[in-house]
Amino acid sequence: MADAELKQKVEELIAANPVLLFMKGTPEMPRCGFSMRVVQVLDSLDVEYGAIDVLPALQPLREVTIEISDWQTFPQLYVKGELLGGADIVEEMFDSGELAEALGVEQPAAAPVSASSAPPAQSPPLQIE
Repeated sequence: MADAELKQKVEELIAANPVLLFMKGTPEMPRCGFSMRVVQVLDSLDVEYGAIDVLPALQPLREVTIEISDWQTFPQLYVKGELLGGADIVEEMFDSGELAEALGVEQPAAAPVSASSAPPAQSPPLQIE
């Protein structure tokens, strides 16, 4: 069973952030390729989003997100309190235009930019304390 206090904090963060990414690392320095791919997609859509580095508390956060959304791998993208999915699903939604629609933004004409040319993240990483 997940830690109740951590679960409450995570639920509050999901509710307080219209777009929230649980990822390995930070938007400025992703620590896995899947997290980097989601950051690239979000940055290409030029949306503001919160990000939480799951690495400092990986297993407790995994237990919490399993209870909240029945999803245990990271990254996880939440929009308006609802889990959209991980890297593959986010990329598929981007390609189809569904992600831009869910975020209420224009679909860019070009594909996501490479990590070396990605703009800095829109907001600082959030901390779970």
